[in-house]
Amino acid sequence: MKCRAVFFLVFGLPALLAATVAPPTAALFQGTAITVETGGGSLGQKASMACRQFDKAGAGTEFFAAWAFPACGRIDSCSRAHDAAVGRPLAISCREGRIRVGPDHGRGLNITDGPGADQESWGVMLLLYQVSNGRGRVRDMQLLSPDRKYDLAGERLVWLGATNEAEGLDFIRSLLAPGSDPGLRRDLVFAVYMLRGQAAVSELIVLARRDPSPEIRKQAVFWLGQKASAAAVAALGEVIASPEALEVKKAAVFALSQLPEQTGTPMLLRVARQNPQPRLRKEAIFWLGQSGDPRALDFFEEILLK
Repeated sequence: MKCRAVFFLVFGLPALLAATVAPPTAALFQGTAITVETGGGSLGQKASMACRQFDKAGAGTEFFAAWAFPACGRIDSCSRAHDAAVGRPLAISCREGRIRVGPDHGRGLNITDGPGADQESWGVMLLLYQVSNGRGRVRDMQLLSPDRKYDLAGERLVWLGATNEAEGLDFIRSLLAPGSDPGLRRDLVFAVYMLRGQAAVSELIVLARRDPSPEIRKQAVFWLGQKASAAAVAALGEVIASPEALEVKKAAVFALSQLPEQTGTPMLLRVARQNPQPRLRKEAIFWLGQSGDPRALDFFEEILLK
């Protein structure tokens, strides 16, 4: 069974460190990292070229590919407090067609979104390719933080370079084919969320409305809710002063979200649009993102694309 990465999202907190300005490079990786010459090619074209070269050279059937993308928030690695090896490179390996980064326990990504997190930041996508007859198929995907070093430990990696939102979105879209592994598709929806810019929001809306998989539609709605929450927090400002009163109101919002047949949706929308307390608006938006209600989709589209 695959051990998926754990993501911690922190909304409304300022970035604690200066945002990364220069895009990551192949220097993140220790070991056999091959940089593909740009030559004006897209990410997909560069990946296909690498697949053909590995197949022609008889270099094996699997390799890693990685590329950097403009992220909507700051991505940092995190680990258990007692992990003495936190400053050391994390080992990257392949096990049964899945990516393993470091030990299976106590690892994840901390994603800071909200005020102060909209500065230029970068993320890194790591892909595992399987090659057959010169053609490559992506078996697995993980996001990496540019704040760490990674040890390839004998594995091969092709660095595809850094790209903008449009090129990154085109590449992810090509990997989101309905016939792909369901787990991979879920991870790729999260990758769309992590891209910075309005085109990524539009893509999530398309996935939420039109993808043939109910699970993918649900995932897209959830991540739209996260983007909407972050936008609301950034726009509405400071935190309310009375946490006791707020907790009671948050409990009421939760109760609305649990009503059968989404009968609480109209009131949740009213809270999200009109309540004067920013935290309560954020809470209502979060539960709208969980609902999957088409009315929530209309609301997300309205506030994210206005």
